[in-house]
Amino acid sequence: MRRYNVYASMSGNGRFELIKDNNLPHGDQEMEYWAECFTWEDLKKVIPYFRARGWKLLIEPIEEDDAYGKMHIYSFTYGVNHDIQLLDVMGIRIIMARDITMPKAVKDSFTPGY
Repeated sequence: MRRYNVYASMSGNGRFELIKDNNLPHGDQEMEYWAECFTWEDLKKVIPYFRARGWKLLIEPIEEDDAYGKMHIYSFTYGVNHDIQLLDVMGIRIIMARDITMPKAVKDSFTPGY
């Protein structure tokens, strides 16, 4: 079975990771990650909502075997140094998260001074 990671961006707002709210936590990192990914049925509701508002979307398919060792931004930080917004789109609760610590260009060129 395939699920999807979704990223949304709009000029001036940056790039957000869209995470499906997991209201039944399992305590297992891989199961949590998998439950936070979108199903095809979810995408049929979520994609038109964001596109109608002018957001550009990147949809990344993921297999259950690929979920090993992965974690969504919100799961890892719970809002620390991240801009978090909660939405309800046609009964699907969505967490929009983006890293606000430093711009991507700076992160890519950042060299720790050890």
